[in-house]
This record gives sequence, structure tokens and C-alpha cells, in this order.
Amino acid sequence: MFDNKSLATLEYPKILSALAGFAQSQGGKDRAIALVPCEDIASADYALRETEEADRVLFEYSLNPSFAVDDILSALIKAKKGSVLSIREIIEIGRALRVARRLKKSINTAKDIPILLGMAAILYENEELEKRIYDAFLSETEVADNASEELRNIRIRIRRINDNVRSKLQLFITSPQYSKYLQDSIITVRGDRYVIPLKSDFKGTIPGLVHDQSGSGATLFVEPMQIVELNNELKVELMNEQNEIERILRGFSARISASAEEIERSYNAIIDMDLIFAKAQLALSMKAVRPILNDRGAIAICDGRHPLIDKKTVVPVSLQMTEKEKILLITGPNTGGKTVTLKLVGLFVLMAMSGLYLPAKHAEIGVFDGVYSDIGDEQSIEQSLSTFSAHIKNTISILDTITDKSLVLFDELGAGTDPSEGAALAVSIAEYLLKLGTKAFITSHFNDLKEFALVTKNVVAASMEFDAESFCPTFKLVMGAIGSSNALMIAEKLGLDKSIIESAKSKMTVEKKQFDSVLTAAEQTRRKAEALVSEAALDRENAAKALKDAEHTKLVVRQKQEKLDESIRKETKRLIESSVEEANELIEQIKEIVNKPQPDDSDLFEARKLKRQLENMSAKYSEDTIVDDAPDHTPLEIGDSVWVIPLKKRGVLASINGRGEARVNVGKISITLKSDEYYKVKSK
Repeated sequence: MFDNKSLATLEYPKILSALAGFAQSQGGKDRAIALVPCEDIASADYALRETEEADRVLFEYSLNPSFAVDDILSALIKAKKGSVLSIREIIEIGRALRVARRLKKSINTAKDIPILLGMAAILYENEELEKRIYDAFLSETEVADNASEELRNIRIRIRRINDNVRSKLQLFITSPQYSKYLQDSIITVRGDRYVIPLKSDFKGTIPGLVHDQSGSGATLFVEPMQIVELNNELKVELMNEQNEIERILRGFSARISASAEEIERSYNAIIDMDLIFAKAQLALSMKAVRPILNDRGAIAICDGRHPLIDKKTVVPVSLQMTEKEKILLITGPNTGGKTVTLKLVGLFVLMAMSGLYLPAKHAEIGVFDGVYSDIGDEQSIEQSLSTFSAHIKNTISILDTITDKSLVLFDELGAGTDPSEGAALAVSIAEYLLKLGTKAFITSHFNDLKEFALVTKNVVAASMEFDAESFCPTFKLVMGAIGSSNALMIAEKLGLDKSIIESAKSKMTVEKKQFDSVLTAAEQTRRKAEALVSEAALDRENAAKALKDAEHTKLVVRQKQEKLDESIRKETKRLIESSVEEANELIEQIKEIVNKPQPDDSDLFEARKLKRQLENMSAKYSEDTIVDDAPDHTPLEIGDSVWVIPLKKRGVLASINGRGEARVNVGKISITLKSDEYYKVKSK
């Protein structure tokens, strides 16, 4: 169970208020404020899946559905009873029908959202009724002429009579005979009847009915006899108009009554979805993640940020408790963040069990049958209870209620009384909680509790880090550490007289000094180890990056080599084809000379010339493809002949750098080689 006192202490209502700010309907806001954590893991997981689906609709499908509906439940109750609804109530129901239709269409465009699609299936559509409502009413007080044929005809007659009446009265105002008797040259209305203002001194000069008199008595509002009948007709038509409007409202009310159950279910589905989407919007605003739930009581929070602390100043908290670990003792200096950490754990559990995402890098949260807390100053002047008495009364209530499935949060357990008695009481309560199997988070300055945490199985310790150099808390939680209160250091930092500080140190027991010295030494050792671990992690990260860069470079080189090999193959093929083509042309020319019936000396000379060209091509090819028996070990110079090992061909050295990397021309191709991919040979 979740008592309102603990919910308020953990500031859960403030989270609900922030959630309500993202709801679009009043019903959604009301349900957000009234939201309570689920009582079992199945319900909590279902609520989180709802939020996850809404998140997918908003940010994966980029949809922005509207839930802006009015509260129509009271109107639907009236309709079910057969009452006639007002224009405003009918318009609100029409608006709900429109929201339902558009929402259903929007949700049905998304996929992988079975829960929301099931809720969308409940939404009631009646586009014909919706359209008629929007056509029939201009505002919450106006009915359109085309609401019915009869209403349109009545209003045509009303306008015609109005025009007739006003034209006749206008004659009195403009007539020289009567205008001098009038107080003002205007036409006004009294009791739904048109009248003119007559000076009381001229009563009777214009035959008619007096309907009113001014406050001073100087003006009488007279209805001339010539328009009495017209005013009577107008009165009748106005009554007909009201009767027709009443009939129209009864008709809409009857149609709404016939579908009231479907409209009500649809309205509730809209409100439910409004709350679900508000959860997704809240998650985005907090940069929150979906927590993993378990029913084993395990809690693991990585870089959790208290959602009610400014994002710019909040220090992330990381902690972990396994299923077997039952108590986490948090120690450390005052104002170091122990209470905030305590509240963060309780609030995270409440939020996760309410289907809300958590502002953290990662979070696994146990589901409990209740969250109970004793945090803050509970002094009650009205009840004449001291701070200690109030805490004990609250503790008794908690201990009488909790089970092995509960979560308990105790801030400064046993404080407010004699330190030795308070410490003994705190240890005894911790032993009781451990025996019961309740999950508990406890903050304390008592050394007895610190020793208890160090030697007791399934009890773990954590400390709020304190910077001994700056004498300031870092607000960072360190798991597995026991922290000193550092009260004297903090007091000195805040400006307390040094003589008082020294006097206080002299009054400390030897055991207390030794214990604090051990804690201080352990903290210094831990921080050194943490620094070494950080350095090692950085070195490991740099090594991994270097390895990754080397592998990338190797891949790039391989890709370039493959491209180069392909380029060389293509160029070699082209050169061979060109050489073959050239050789064929020479052979054909020789054949033409040889095949002449009577070749002369010039022909023979030309044939010998062509033969030498062919022999030169063969010799050049042989020189390029056959290496000398031994390398030439003399110093390399630009222009030297080199043997290109990958290509098994000669080349000419074009350039070389200090690392031995060379640029070599092989025929018409220029390639870059490493120092072990070529060597100098004797020039031909």
C-alpha cells in the first residue's frame, strides 16, 4: 500500500503536477493528479508498455494526436435520463465525437502499438451526428438558421416583420408632425416590442400603448397603435422560434441519449490516452528511459537524476542492490546529498510503478507492496511531540505495516536523542528489518551502524563523497565505502572559531579518532585506486581507439591496393592489346611486301625496317619482364631501374622519401611502393 504521507514526503505529488501539465483535457489532468502506483508487477509493466507505445507514436511516427475534449459525463447522465441538453452541452459532445474520429484515424496509421490500437477500437464514431451538430450551432448561445427547415422559415418571417415594424416607426421619427414630440430620434425595444421615446408632456399626441417610463419620468416609451398588430405577430413568431429551438435541442438530446453508453466509453478512452501520452511527453522533457522491472527487490540505478532538481546543477547518482542485499546504509557529511539520494530511490520506485519513465542512463527497479518513509523533521507542536518522539511514532507505524515485500526509507535513523541510545536503537531496528527481509535504505552518522554494515551479511554500505582538500561535499555516491561525518572540517570551513574546533578535537575519544582516521585513510586509498582505474580505463580506451584506427588504415590500404591492382590489370591489358595490334599491323605490312610479284630494293629495305621494329618490341618486352640474377646494392638515385616485386616487372625510380617509400613508373603507369616491395637492379 502507498500511504499519502510517504507519497508527500517523497514529493510524488509534484511529479503528478508536472505530468498534469502535459495533459490536454481537464479529465486527463484530473487523472494525472489522482494517479497512484500499481500494486503488482504485471500492472506496472503494462503501464510502462502504454507509455512506450505513446513514445513510439509521438517520436517514431511523428504523430501529434489531439485529446482536447470537455468533460461531458454530466451531460451524458442528463441525456440518459431523458433531459434536454443545452446548446453548450450538445456542442461539447459534438467536439468529443470529432476528437474521437480524428484520434482513431491518427492512431490507426501507426504499427506495433497493440495496446493503443485496442483503445482506439473503443472510440465511437458518428460523423453524421457530429456534422449535424457543427452545422446546427454557431456558438454556445446561437442556433444556425439551417438547423431545421421550419426554423429557417420562422426567422425569414421574423426578419420580414422586423423590417416592416422599423419602417413604420421610422415614419414617426422623420415626420415633422410627430418628431417634435419625441425625446430622441431612435427606435428601441421594451418587452420584446418596438417602441419610440415620447416626451411625457405630450402624452396622448401619438395614440398607442405605454410600455415603460424613464427613471426621471420625462420620457414615455410608446408603441403606436399602427404597429401593435405587427408587434403581436412578431411576438408570436419569436415564441415559435423558441419552440422550434426547443424541439431541435430535444431531437439532438434524443440522438445523444441513444448512443450515450458508446460516447461515454469513447470519452473515457480519450482521457486514458491523454494521460498515457502525457507520460510520454514528461519522459521526453526529463530525458528519461524506460526502467526494467523485477519482483525480486533488486535495484540498480545508473546516473539517476532527481527529477525535481535543476538539470544544470543535479549530480547523477548510481547505486546497486542485489536481490539478497537487504539494507543499504548511506553515510557521509551533512548537506552531502544523503537525503536527496534517499528520496530519489523512493521516488524512482513510485514513478516506475506508475508507468513513468525515469531520468537516468539505465534503471532496474524492484516492485514492492508499499513504500514507507521517515524523512525530515516531524516535530509536532500541536501534538506536543518532540522531534524524536514524532520519528519514533512514525517508525512504529511503519514497522507494524511492512512486509518482506516492502521498501523502507529511514533518514537519520535513531537521531534526536542521546547518541549512544539512539545508535543502539538504530542497530536494533536495522537487525529487525534484516530479519523480516524488508528492503531498506538508511542514512546515519552513527559509528555503530557503520560497523554493523561492515560486518553484517546482506548489508551494504555507501558514502557521499567528501573532498578533503576543499572541505566540500561532491554529492557523489560511492558504493562500498563508509564515510565520516566530517563535522569539524565543515564547521571550520563555514567559519567557526579555530579554538573551538581544536577544543572539540581534544574532547573526541581515542576510539572515535582512530575510527575516523581509518575511514579517512580508506577514503584516500579508494580515491587513489579510483584515479588509477580511471587512468587505466583511459589508456584502455586510447589503445582500443588506436587499434581501431590501425584496422581502419589497414582496410583503406587493402582497398587502395585492390583498386591499384585492378587499375594495373586494366592498363596492362590495354598495353598488351595495343602492342598486339601494332605487331599485327607490322606483320600485315611485311606480308604485303613479301607477297608482291616482283619486289624491288626499296620494298626489301622497308621489309627489313619493319622486321627490326618487330624485334625491338620483343626485346623491350623481354627487358620489362625478366630481372637480372642479383640486385644492385649501390645507392638508389632518381632514374635508376628497379624491380617491382608485386608486378614482377621493371620500373624507373621517380621519387623516394626518408621511409623508403618510392614512386615508380612502370611503363605509362606510376605507382607508390613500400621499401620492401622493390629493389634496385642493373640498368639495361
